[in-house]
Amino acid sequence: MTQTPKTVVGIDDIAVHVPKLFISTVDEFARARGIEPAKLARGIGVEKMAVPDAHEDAATMAASSVLELMRKNDLSPEEVGRIYIGTESGVDEAKAIGTYVIGMLERVYGPGSFQECSTVEFKSACIATTHALENVVYWLKAEENENDFSGADRESGQSRGRVGIVVATDVARYELNSPGEYTQGAGSVALLVKRDPRLLALDPVVGIFTRDENDFFRPIGMKCAVVNGKYSNLCYLAAMDGAFYSYKKRALGRGMIRLEGGDCTTDHLSHIIFHIPYPRMAEYASASIFRREWRDLPRWQEVEEEIGPEPRIEDFEGQKEYLSAEGDYKRRFSKSDKFLEVYGKKVKPSTLISSVVGNIYTGSIYLGLASLLEQNLLAPGERVGLGSYGSGCSAAFFSVTVQTGIRSMKTGGFLEMLNERVEISLEDYQHLHEGERRESVISPSGEFALMEIDRDGYRRYDFVG
Repeated sequence: MTQTPKTVVGIDDIAVHVPKLFISTVDEFARARGIEPAKLARGIGVEKMAVPDAHEDAATMAASSVLELMRKNDLSPEEVGRIYIGTESGVDEAKAIGTYVIGMLERVYGPGSFQECSTVEFKSACIATTHALENVVYWLKAEENENDFSGADRESGQSRGRVGIVVATDVARYELNSPGEYTQGAGSVALLVKRDPRLLALDPVVGIFTRDENDFFRPIGMKCAVVNGKYSNLCYLAAMDGAFYSYKKRALGRGMIRLEGGDCTTDHLSHIIFHIPYPRMAEYASASIFRREWRDLPRWQEVEEEIGPEPRIEDFEGQKEYLSAEGDYKRRFSKSDKFLEVYGKKVKPSTLISSVVGNIYTGSIYLGLASLLEQNLLAPGERVGLGSYGSGCSAAFFSVTVQTGIRSMKTGGFLEMLNERVEISLEDYQHLHEGERRESVISPSGEFALMEIDRDGYRRYDFVG
């Protein structure tokens, strides 16, 4: 068999699953927590939080998004060579969540139907799924095409290469009445990864930043994470800046992006999707990067004419005074006309779904991608930047190029589904949060469900028709 030419690899399709339940942050929840609704809706950017029902967990959500992806693309189990899952909501300290997912899928496709599919669980806080995606891309590039076809395909002459599925699945959970409570959420995003993708081809450059931090962690045995909120924001911004400039150095060095007079790297990215623990954080990240990108360019004069020059440490008596002035300048920059124009075009549209779902940890950045797809904002040939962050901490910045197949993709259905969810009371939310409610608010139907946890702690799932 003749070796096929080297092809690009990337994201061919996407499926998103979120619970049918949600709680509004701006009504009963805000009153009970003594928080101004405007702080949550505008200051944080979260209006609704998805809430898992009693029969749902990270495994059921992952299986649901994979099943939808397979059905949408008429995939058979033997075509799927990898199901790699990023999560920080693992349901077992040893057993990979993907084995539970495969067990659930075999309830639909038949026993043993996925036995030649490899699965592994990635854990690296919210960046885990990005590392899973990177690994599946490497696998697809390394596979010999002639070894990647099923016998049936060979006999029929229809050589469809095997594909990989990357899944982000998480339940963001913080203690009741804690500062992080209003950024919770839950959901799963499944990405179909293959050669010659219809949607997005991954560019050959990734910028990385890593260091040891204690901004966010969840010790073994703890149900909720420990969050050093303000410090975590600082770690996020420092890591994202580091990863972006690592990407910039490599992209310019390889000639993937070529700068001309007066432009900068972000000018060559039609959209930028950041990890979204809450939508306002994407604004902070973009303000940090745009300010650093623009300050040596002619356009900076427009910024200074509106908000004045940047503070210089030598003009202040001490560091405290300088930091105060610097914080004030950051706020003014984020409200400047130039920043708001670019942010509104390149970044804000990616926060749409997160504003009504909440934080889904490893999947938040890919909810940003779904937001752009749902709004039909991606055009063939455009380059999109993605900034992924994982507390603890590490960040990756990479880019994708939109493919012509995007014109054939149907959109809009997911936003309609979100409007059909059921709002629950504060009491029901708190009982579900604490695991005190055994009966589901909405009985499972046409979905995967956790049926029981046996005396040994083993979780038993089924597909409820």
